[in-house]
Amino acid sequence: MNFVFEDKPLSGSPIEIDCDQLKQIIDHGRNVSTWTIVLEFDLCQKIIVNALKHINLTFKFNRCVPHELTSENKIKRKAACLALLRDQREDNILDSDEKWMYCNTSRKRRVVSTWGIKMFGCKMNAN
Repeated sequence: MNFVFEDKPLSGSPIEIDCDQLKQIIDHGRNVSTWTIVLEFDLCQKIIVNALKHINLTFKFNRCVPHELTSENKIKRKAACLALLRDQREDNILDSDEKWMYCNTSRKRRVVSTWGIKMFGCKMNAN
C-alpha cells in the first residue's frame, strides 16, 4: 500500500496577493477604494482587506492610512483607563494575573406601594 498525498491545484480565485504591488497601488493614490483594488487584482474583497491588514494599513475616512496610535491617542486611552479604575471602589476590584473584574453584589430596589405616587411624584387628592 503506497499512499501518495499531493496537493492538487484548486479552481477558483487565488488566495495569495503580491503585497508589494498592493503597496504600490496604495502609494500611487491614497483615495483608492477596496473595490477598485478588487477589480484590478480580480480577487474577492475579503482577501484584499486581509492583505491590507497584513501590511498594517486600514481604511479611515475613505483613505488608506497606517494603523498607528499617536502619542496623544495613547495618553487619552491611558487617562480613560485610569479614570475607570479610579471611579470603582477598591473593595469591589479583584486583581489577578494582570486582569481586573468589577463585582457589584448590591442591588438597588424600590418598592412602589401605590402606582404613580412614589415613582412619578404624583399627588393624589384624599377626598
